[in-house]
Amino acid sequence: MALPPPVPRNTRLTKSEPPPPLSAPISAPRARPPRLRLRKLLALGGVALALWALYPRALSAWRLHGAAAVLADYALCMVGPTGPSLLRDTPVEFRRLVRRRLIYSAAGERPFERCAAGARELTGSSRVASAHRAEAWSFVEYGAPPALRRGPPVSIDDLAVSTRPLVTLAREGWPFERGGWTRLVRPSLGAFEATHPIELARPSVGRGLPAWRARYRALRATRSGLVLAVGKGANLAAYRSTDGGVSWVPSPLGDPELAAFAERCAAPSGQRAFTFRTSDDGARTQVTSQGPDDAPSSVDLAPASLEIVSAACDESALVAALAAPGARAAALALCPYRQPCRALTAPTFTGVDARPALPLDLARVDGATVLAVAMGGVVRVTSSRDDGRSWAPFGVAFDAAAHPEVRTAVGVPSRLLALGHRVLLYGGADRPAETYPVLVSDDLGAAWRAP
Repeated sequence: MALPPPVPRNTRLTKSEPPPPLSAPISAPRARPPRLRLRKLLALGGVALALWALYPRALSAWRLHGAAAVLADYALCMVGPTGPSLLRDTPVEFRRLVRRRLIYSAAGERPFERCAAGARELTGSSRVASAHRAEAWSFVEYGAPPALRRGPPVSIDDLAVSTRPLVTLAREGWPFERGGWTRLVRPSLGAFEATHPIELARPSVGRGLPAWRARYRALRATRSGLVLAVGKGANLAAYRSTDGGVSWVPSPLGDPELAAFAERCAAPSGQRAFTFRTSDDGARTQVTSQGPDDAPSSVDLAPASLEIVSAACDESALVAALAAPGARAAALALCPYRQPCRALTAPTFTGVDARPALPLDLARVDGATVLAVAMGGVVRVTSSRDDGRSWAPFGVAFDAAAHPEVRTAVGVPSRLLALGHRVLLYGGADRPAETYPVLVSDDLGAAWRAP
């Protein structure tokens, strides 16, 4: 066994510590501090709770921007360039433009169909989207008789798109959206823009012409103004106007000027006229042509059971609208001067299989037939220059909701009267002092204005 090497002489040895006594206490090992303290956990929980609470608000603010653009695109699609600002600021005016665009549309047209997708996105309602796809004829405001409508009726109120969803999103999106929702209503690039519907002419207020219908209405322009003879025999009445047909006053029946044109449908030239008579057997109504070129001649018009609800004439022909007592359907007839009468093909509303019903009225101007029909506060006018072979599309002459500031006793002007080359659209009243709207047209009813 080998011995350890010897320790050098000068080496200093270290004494080892003596062992602790058996009675000394033994110290426990020190515990390591925890990695997460309670206050940190509470802080993290508060942050998580805040994020959880603010997430829906941030989501609402993000949705608000998209909804504002959809609303602007929708308004642009409905009424044209002024739509976004009107729907945002003055919804009542926006609704008026929606109505105006509706009544200007052809009966079979679906004017709001391209806006249905935006309406569905804004409201989440398939019923609202379906209302936007309805044809104009189905809307109550269009004025079609209920018996002629196709499918269930629809109203402008059923369109039901408003700014309420944006108001709600703006409130829920605070504090991420503090600038308000109105500034966000801007249409997107390439959005469809409808044609802005122009405003209808503001009518004048007239008075003096009667509401009762007569077979004969003959007018003459004299030095003292216009003189109108209405009716025949005991029902003959005469009226005079000095302001172009706006206001009328009774004229004496003894006026010698009346004898040349009263109690007949007289042409403006005064050379030709038409009268009605009953056939000798009482079965038919006849039209008699009178003129300086030959003796009076009569032709059959219609069965005597049909009522003549309107008649007008010029030098070339007489036109008449006939209906059975109590019926709304009307038939048209044309009686050329000294020629047999024939049925006149009535106009139809574009896109639907429907023809005008009573109340309607006729005028005859320069060889053209003008027809006006009142439909639920809206008066539409059409004309034919070729004796019924073709008709111009119906145009809107009057809408009772267009100018509510014009207040009259009779609300709707549904009568026509030829004033030379001009056509007068008026109401007619039961009392002379009662008022009614008045409009005139110089182009056979294509455009109307106040006299």
